[in-house]
Amino acid sequence: MRKIFLTISILILVFNYQIFPQQFSEGSPEWLIDMFFNKDSFPGKTNYFFGEMVEESDQKTIGEELNGKGGILFHQLIATNSNCVFAVEVQSENKTIDFYAYLVKMESNWKLMAIRRFFLPEFIYTVLDSLQKIQNLPANDSAFLLSLQLFTKSDRELRNYLSVNQQKFQELISLFANNEKDKADIALAEVGCTAIYNDKKYPGCTFIQILQFKNMEAGFIHAADSAFLPAISLDEFIYIEEVVPEWFVFRVM
Repeated sequence: MRKIFLTISILILVFNYQIFPQQFSEGSPEWLIDMFFNKDSFPGKTNYFFGEMVEESDQKTIGEELNGKGGILFHQLIATNSNCVFAVEVQSENKTIDFYAYLVKMESNWKLMAIRRFFLPEFIYTVLDSLQKIQNLPANDSAFLLSLQLFTKSDRELRNYLSVNQQKFQELISLFANNEKDKADIALAEVGCTAIYNDKKYPGCTFIQILQFKNMEAGFIHAADSAFLPAISLDEFIYIEEVVPEWFVFRVM
């Protein structure tokens, strides 16, 4: 399992969707998320682990590392009779850390199967910091800087970016569909992205890539119907979420 636990040594300032703490039914998917990410102790946690999480049973949960100094925001991405996927935000003073939690129902009991985090190597941030200090960057470098900024943003920030710039992305889709390559390349750079493509495995989807590093990729998907989308999984599309009708944010690992 990829190492996803973190040590937090600064005061965590996190807000819930509601003013008062929410109470969840013991054993429910929401209760499991709250216990793992929010509570400062999780008694009997191994009873609620399955698969690769069993191997991490001797590690602290995120809530145990927070040690009561914060809270979380979370919402469902997928909910079926046998599987749930949650997007979980841990917010600190200066950044948001996004996690994705995958749950499975074993007989009548929900269990935490895996945790993922879109964890970029430190040198990505070093390059970003260096470029941000340079004034009057050439056009190509400015476009790359915007791509790096987007690549390192939180899910919430990417959703907001897509929402605010929806018209620009819609125009990019039109240029791509009409095979106006030169204009599409300009439009692509203007929105801080590096590629636009179709994938035969996912007919009905157009992918707009922000950046790709090794097996890690982030970007946007245009699809007329969510039925065309790739399935969220542990080992490829770890995160897909609709922002506005027909437009989605995705992450691949």
